Amino acid sequence: MDGYGPLADELPLATPSEAAAETWDAIIVGAGPGGSAAAIELARRGRKVILIDREDFPRDKSCGDGITRSGISQLKRLGILSALTDQQEVEGVRVHMRNRGHRDFRYEGEDDYGLVVPRLTLDDCLLRQARAEGAAFMPKCRADDLVTDERGTVTGVSAHMQDGTTVVLTGYMVIAADGAASRLAKAAGLRETPEQGYGTALRGYVDGCGDTPPLLEIMLPLTDVTDRYLLPSYGWAFPTGKGTANVGVGLFCRAFDTNVRTLFDQFLDVLRKDYPEYSGIQLSGTTLGAPLRFDFAPERAANSGLLLVGDAAGLISPFTGEGISFALESGVLAAQTTDRCLRTGAGPWVAADDYALLLGDRFAGYFTLGNRASRRYEFIWRVLDDTFESEKPVHNMLRRAVLVPEGTGNDVESAMLDDVSPLVRVPVMPLGDDLRDVGARLNRIVRTDWPFLTRMSFAGKRADMVAFRPSLLLLLTSYLGDVEAKRRRAAATALELAYLGFLAQSGIRGIEAAAVKADATANWGDKLGILTGDYLLAKAHEVGARHCPDLVPAILSAMASACEGRVSELRTAWQPDLTVEMRIAQMRQCMAAFFRLPCELGAMLAEKNDLLNALRDYGESLGLAYLLTEDELALDRPSGSTPFASDLSSGLFSVPFLKAAQGQTGGAAARAFISHRDPARFLAEISRTARHIKRQQLPEKYRDQAIEALSPVPRGGVAKSLSALAGYAVSRQVPKRRVL
Repeated sequence: MDGYGPLADELPLATPSEAAAETWDAIIVGAGPGGSAAAIELARRGRKVILIDREDFPRDKSCGDGITRSGISQLKRLGILSALTDQQEVEGVRVHMRNRGHRDFRYEGEDDYGLVVPRLTLDDCLLRQARAEGAAFMPKCRADDLVTDERGTVTGVSAHMQDGTTVVLTGYMVIAADGAASRLAKAAGLRETPEQGYGTALRGYVDGCGDTPPLLEIMLPLTDVTDRYLLPSYGWAFPTGKGTANVGVGLFCRAFDTNVRTLFDQFLDVLRKDYPEYSGIQLSGTTLGAPLRFDFAPERAANSGLLLVGDAAGLISPFTGEGISFALESGVLAAQTTDRCLRTGAGPWVAADDYALLLGDRFAGYFTLGNRASRRYEFIWRVLDDTFESEKPVHNMLRRAVLVPEGTGNDVESAMLDDVSPLVRVPVMPLGDDLRDVGARLNRIVRTDWPFLTRMSFAGKRADMVAFRPSLLLLLTSYLGDVEAKRRRAAATALELAYLGFLAQSGIRGIEAAAVKADATANWGDKLGILTGDYLLAKAHEVGARHCPDLVPAILSAMASACEGRVSELRTAWQPDLTVEMRIAQMRQCMAAFFRLPCELGAMLAEKNDLLNALRDYGESLGLAYLLTEDELALDRPSGSTPFASDLSSGLFSVPFLKAAQGQTGGAAARAFISHRDPARFLAEISRTARHIKRQQLPEKYRDQAIEALSPVPRGGVAKSLSALAGYAVSRQVPKRRVL
């Protein structure tokens, strides 16, 4: 129902006496995005809901006003997007890294835009919608304390009206959306950060802007007044209309000897000096500040009878300050949990447990990383700074996980996970259940120590996704034998951990520099790659040894092969005279191991030893067909941005490049490179030639070898599916309908 409009204005406000006389399904404290989203969702489900807020509406609020693509999806769901059509649209996010230039992360696909909406407008629209859906509203009412029963279960709130009267509201659930300084979170003992440890933000509106880009611009990190020390901070500039913008700064904690007002003034000076489009800006109106809290933990987001949403739960990005989309989503989750428990007759303590689990599954990885970074920010900032220009997959993933968690188009994830489910003749649900379980296992393993890696695993991303890893392993066990779910899922988890560990270490640049006797000084990106790679490989061994020890030798053998292949690649880096045969041998030894291994493990788990060699050969040829095709496709992608392709910027030349370098037109460029070691010139010359090199059917050759290797496999579903996957490895085309 889209109820936004005059109807909301015609509805009477709830009076204290009327509100106190009711027993509410939900009492929602705070009518900002999180509270109003919860009220809309509950009222639509027929629940008796009251919203209270210490302010009357419309009212202003300190905020950057930026709504990301995930926020757009939530507003669409809530039915108010049509009321915001006249607001400023943005196409994505632009992140400026200190002394490193900027990167654009543009939204693509569904909901391919964001908005900048003043909170004066956004919050009023959401509240109107909540009232139009049937929620009661009582303004100028400040909730000061919780009401509990003899068991400690929250049963309501004690609040004060602006005229000094007290009102007690009772009901099944209290949803606290009362901001970072939440009185109710403090009363329940759910607030970890002391008030003196809060961060703080300050924003203002400026006019006099020039031609600003239609992007949410974020500047990371800011420095102190001496411009010598990095601060745990960020600045932003979001367009609000022609010639105007919302600008502000955020400081993670007050422990640093920096005044936020001084930081704000300094940031305005930086904008005027370093960004031509902001050279003439002037403040318009007053500035507003607000506290920031970064202590989110799922177990501190709920008590029996009390659910915290948005800023009250600490759901604020400690890297960019974004909080609107998190508030909207957590408000909807709180409402859905409350409604489900009311419908089933569960007690409020069940709702608290369910809500904490939902928040943990959705947010824990990202916000755990953020909470640590707000305390130990230097490591994360230095890694981001050091790898900001790198297209290595592990660096790309960290950058996106930290800076744009809502996702953008054309990212590494899409290159790693293809929806080839129409090619697979297996019921979706069993495979989907396996994938979700593997994803949950991976999240549990990495969340505590390396939480950003929860965004590097895609096993549970979509239930109908079938990738070459680890789904190929699960697919084979579904067809070839009755393998115990726990055992096959553990094997898939170990496989995924090993792959991610290799991927992390493949981003170590110091090794590449040493291979060509260049500057091999350790850097922050290398430290991240070494630490995360070692951790993941150790975990892969631990999981395998615990649940499927007979498979560990095969996993370790594949890892040894991959590492040996990597060493061979590095030893021959920047050698344009490397033979095509040698390059294919390296690929066979290196990344092809991760196509061969799942096939090998599948046969071993299903106890089909008679098919082991055939499936091993199939996997290796499948990998080569895929990798050779990937190298051709990579000619039109940023170097190093695709995890499977050769990394041209590191001198790991693909087959098309080698052919171009050794051909008649590439010979001169190759000789010049050998004489002068000028990689930039060599790549520029050869890139133009490589795009026109005739393929000589190499991918097709290995596709045919993969299909031929399947001859011992019984005819039927598995053989057809594996053949179809081999064809896809070269064509990259999936039929519109699932194969039957």
